[in-house]
Amino acid sequence: MRAVFLLAFFFVAALGARASDEADFPREVERQTFELINQFRAQDGLTPLKWNDSIAKIARAHSRGMADGEVDFGHDGFGDRVDQMKALIARFGGAGENVLFTSQLNDVASRAVQMWLHSPHHLRNIRGDYNLSGIGVWQAKSGTLYFTQLFLKAAAPANSP
Repeated sequence: MRAVFLLAFFFVAALGARASDEADFPREVERQTFELINQFRAQDGLTPLKWNDSIAKIARAHSRGMADGEVDFGHDGFGDRVDQMKALIARFGGAGENVLFTSQLNDVASRAVQMWLHSPHHLRNIRGDYNLSGIGVWQAKSGTLYFTQLFLKAAAPANSP
């Protein structure tokens, strides 16, 4: 009886670890994608972007909406996301957005960045005069990953006379 209990305990523990790993996968993809974007910016002579959790939360909500089919894939609602960022960041100086979806999960962060780098509009955002960013990745039930990267320029505070 004790052996059955221990076996059941290990089975439940293994399922819990697997569920946790699956839940952490999109966050790990976000981190990897962000690092790769900053590596590209550094190679291009640009200052690195600073991660912002609040911006990532806004990006993640858009990715979730696309993954769940609540909103169409694309930039609809970008103005609303900009308004949310304006409410969070003092001295707002501009924003950009990249979106992407892919079902190719091998080396997915690298694949996503390469696809953005080969698109003039997305590349312009990556090279843009921004200093804050957040990436939100959400996985649809089908397995497809949806990405949103928001870019923000937070102006430096004006010097006092």
